[in-house]
Amino acid sequence: KLNFLSLQNDKNNKDRKLFFEIGFGSGDIIYKQAKLNPDNIYIGVEYYRKGITQLIEKIENDNIKNVKILHGDARKILVDIPNEIFDEIWLFFPDPWPKRRHEKRRFIQLDMIDELSSKIKKNGKLLISSDDKNYIAWTLSLFFMNNSFDWIAKNPDDWRHPSNNYFGSRYEKKGIKSEREPYFLKFRKI
Repeated sequence: KLNFLSLQNDKNNKDRKLFFEIGFGSGDIIYKQAKLNPDNIYIGVEYYRKGITQLIEKIENDNIKNVKILHGDARKILVDIPNEIFDEIWLFFPDPWPKRRHEKRRFIQLDMIDELSSKIKKNGKLLISSDDKNYIAWTLSLFFMNNSFDWIAKNPDDWRHPSNNYFGSRYEKKGIKSEREPYFLKFRKI
């Protein structure tokens, strides 16, 4: 278990940015970001042990010290995290649960938007990506019902292209191979 309060209050971390990835899969994105930005702190949560094992192997092979790994359901873990701690939260290619009867299983729900907002610092970002058009429409409709975030999109290129230093995921590459276009939603906490 990670002590977020000591992480937050540690004077050595005062100027370090704190990133949180929900469902990191095999850990490619968090690993590459941590390697590229050793002054930042990256925390990832993953439910599946195989992905955790893959990420541990990567960070141990490169002796990366700025990654913390949590195992479990992100919904339950978020409840125990202090408010306004993260500079960014990432949710890249979550399960879209495409069947209508499974919509309640989707990670993004109205109450989850409030929970995520409470964990992000003012002007911090929430990045969400998917190659499922229905999931993107669902996500946007819920964010438009909430006034905790601004959608950072001035034109279509803003949601067609990822943020700087984004490396892509295995799921994204699989979708592109199947001719599914990825979408990248970027929100800023108000």
